[in-house]
Amino acid sequence: MADTRSINRLLRGVSTHHTQTIRDAWRDLMSDPQTALPAVLQKLGSDAWSDNPRGPLASYFGVLLSLLADLDPDIFASEIDRLSSTDLHPDHRRTLSLMARRVRETPVAEIGPGIPVYISADLPDHAWIHDCLSCWAETPGLDLDHILRIDVIAAEAELDYLGRYQIFFSGIVLTWPKHRPRNPVLRWGRDLRREFTFYHEIGHHASGHLEGGSIEEQEDEADAYAIDAMRRAHPVIFVMFKPLFFVICRLRNAVRPGRKDRAEEY
Repeated sequence: MADTRSINRLLRGVSTHHTQTIRDAWRDLMSDPQTALPAVLQKLGSDAWSDNPRGPLASYFGVLLSLLADLDPDIFASEIDRLSSTDLHPDHRRTLSLMARRVRETPVAEIGPGIPVYISADLPDHAWIHDCLSCWAETPGLDLDHILRIDVIAAEAELDYLGRYQIFFSGIVLTWPKHRPRNPVLRWGRDLRREFTFYHEIGHHASGHLEGGSIEEQEDEADAYAIDAMRRAHPVIFVMFKPLFFVICRLRNAVRPGRKDRAEEY
């Protein structure tokens, strides 16, 4: 049961930077929202947030708000309003202002086993993005259990990744172009690369990776998972054009020096 003990375990994981404790506690809490909500609200109702945050206390407030936003967006919005009128320490008030941006955030759709998909307003064709993700999620053999959310954001020059697995919160972030190339071959190649990235991030999740950053062994394992998923998704084309698949999929790391799909702790 998700209760105060699970909240305390989550915060203990944050204070010790123990990835597995955070991930497991977060999943436990998300599995039983009705029990978790009172425990989260009790923590947020503490007078401690008016004091100078020392040590891990500086992170607790944002973690609790993030958890509440995922548990129940409506209650999260109400709590943001309530906390706005309380005596918060300036550091916590800045966190509250940042988290308040999520009040209007709602999932565009769901894919697979009820995974919510959040698509940036900067991207013009939400229906096309959702169709792509829905199609990819139907690939046989994907390990989608316990993925809590998928965020699709606009690909910008300053972003150095195509995809990211959020280890703590079992979420996936994908970058997406605002415009598709007119050249059909180039367009197909880039669509294929995004599909590969999607499977690659699921590979991090399915493999239980717990180390943040670009770890070669983890990347190789996620690559192998993605290649196998591509084979299942496109069996005929994969056999006919197998070398081309490898070239296109590997190009995701050559888009820009240092650019790499990777697991992230946050």
